[in-house]
Amino acid sequence: MVREALSDLERARGLALGQALRRARGDLPVRELAARSGLAEETVRKIERGAVPTPALFTVAAIAGVLGVPLDDLVRAATGTASTAVA
Repeated sequence: MVREALSDLERARGLALGQALRRARGDLPVRELAARSGLAEETVRKIERGAVPTPALFTVAAIAGVLGVPLDDLVRAATGTASTAVA
């Protein structure tokens, strides 16, 4: 099975997600965030710079939990929406 290439929209959302996480991290060092969230430093760095445009939900949830950022806030940041509705 071959994975389809990501669309420009998916790549843009990944960049926006990474920027939102980077802003939320503030002065907390990547090393500290990675240790607290149980992830590799390189994983956090790749997500922040958009090199992993579609990170796993549980990876993002781990980072968001450490940063105290609700997941729906990250969805809004990544999609550029004012509100999120779950159908």
